[in-house]
Amino acid sequence: MVAENIGEYLKENGIKQTWLSEQIGVPNTTFNGILNGRTELKADMFIRICKVLNVSPETFAERGKE
Repeated sequence: MVAENIGEYLKENGIKQTWLSEQIGVPNTTFNGILNGRTELKADMFIRICKVLNVSPETFAERGKE
């Protein structure tokens, strides 16, 4: 769910998946696997994503709960 929310956030904000994968230091294929649920999103990577995007972790945990 959190990985799906990250993907939605990227689309909504016009952020390229390849750009973010470079910023967090993982191959785009790995990051794509995370967003598609084929690869587990580890806590340390989640924190790096939040830092690069300058958002709180709650941004992705709460999406879709409106």
